[in-house]
Amino acid sequence: MIDHTENKYLVYEYLVLSIKKNFNLEINLFNEYILAKNIVSKTRIIVPTFSDKIISNPRIKMFLTALILNLNHMNYNITDLKKEIEYLKNSDSITEA
Repeated sequence: MIDHTENKYLVYEYLVLSIKKNFNLEINLFNEYILAKNIVSKTRIIVPTFSDKIISNPRIKMFLTALILNLNHMNYNITDLKKEIEYLKNSDSITEA
């Protein structure tokens, strides 16, 4: 499981690149989620705090919600996340060519 606090920039990059790849949009996601501690499991989780910018676009809201749930509940490690970011970066450059 990823410690989201230590890797918040990787999480941010993953979310931004995923939006760019799937919607061809560049969106600033600062203040669209917070990192918190689950009071039951004591693990760090990502909590959506979506602004009107995200809420007004149901497809992006649903997509981001799914990504965040996946990051919170899957057994990702930092290597997996870095590989996924690299894949997103490479697939983006292929589409631009």
